[in-house]
Amino acid sequence: MMKKLLFLLTLIIIISKVAYGQSVHDLGTDSAHFQIPDIPGYYTLKCDFHMHTVFSDGVVWPHIRVDEAIGEGLDAISITDHVEYHRKEVEDNHMVPYEIAKKHAEDKDLILILGGEISASRDHFNALFLKNTDEPALRDTLPAKRIAAANKQEAFVFWNHPGWTAKYKDGNCPRNEEFIELMKAGQIKGIEVCNGDGYWEGAHDLVQEFDLTLIGNSDIHGVSAYQYQPDKHRTITLVFAREKTVEGVREALLNHRTAIYQGDHLIGPEDLLKPLFFESLDIETEYREGTSLARMTITNNSDFDFMCENKSLFKFYNGIHFFTIKAHAKTTIIVKTLEQLSGFSLDLLVHNVLVAPGKSMELAITVEDL
Repeated sequence: MMKKLLFLLTLIIIISKVAYGQSVHDLGTDSAHFQIPDIPGYYTLKCDFHMHTVFSDGVVWPHIRVDEAIGEGLDAISITDHVEYHRKEVEDNHMVPYEIAKKHAEDKDLILILGGEISASRDHFNALFLKNTDEPALRDTLPAKRIAAANKQEAFVFWNHPGWTAKYKDGNCPRNEEFIELMKAGQIKGIEVCNGDGYWEGAHDLVQEFDLTLIGNSDIHGVSAYQYQPDKHRTITLVFAREKTVEGVREALLNHRTAIYQGDHLIGPEDLLKPLFFESLDIETEYREGTSLARMTITNNSDFDFMCENKSLFKFYNGIHFFTIKAHAKTTIIVKTLEQLSGFSLDLLVHNVLVAPGKSMELAITVEDL
């Protein structure tokens, strides 16, 4: 009994230090630091648009969310505490979390977006770029009314965790006709295809069908350093922005220039993920002297493991047709071209890069001037 009591007291002390000011990184555990390249014409911004603090049902104060984001290499965040309730121990003003975070983020390299989770019924939505999270109309129990109130503030509204089992017991995203009408009207502009470890094919289908913006977030409530270690990262949205500003993020979201990085997977449109693939890699190729074996050395400078399948006519000397281009490592492929060529193409299927529901990315690595 005494051991159990001591354990609980220690846990309370640790949580209190995190909640009331100690840096998360002083606790001795660090989360993964994102290293993801830009693509031609755009900055690749690492973003989390869904997180909570002690001002709703999270366990840390807003300034800790800022420290966590900077420590993990995020570029933009939105603290989206539930706007219809708050803990009785904190101030009853839903603007306060943003104000605390904004003050702490001054002079730091982080884009902070005012947002909130409008969740007065079991269907939850996040609203980004709000002007006032304390607006009573955002707390209406009818989804359409609170979504309309958010749009009146020119917010970007997206549907959260649409396969949430508290609402949908089969874990699938429904075809909710009320929400589809709001999508058609431009009131709902995006959808969380991924939330934490969850992925919803039905939500991905809706993105394709109604030209929505693809979103993936952590929905973090706890301490990041306890949930995410260097070998496990939070789910994030990659935003391909023309500039590193709040308005740059807004413009990219409105024009659907996003992808999702969840676990070992990338999910997004092919026209963004193909350049991300090639910007992640340095490729050097030369023939072994006196042979027709082309030695291809691929250096992956990104966080992504690319799980590939060779679909070309050329076979490999040093392996079968499945291989992984590991993150922050060199991968060597020896291609049997049967004769020395001045150039060739290696057709690949990248299994863990999803460009549409059920469809992995296909591309060709082209080698020239050998």
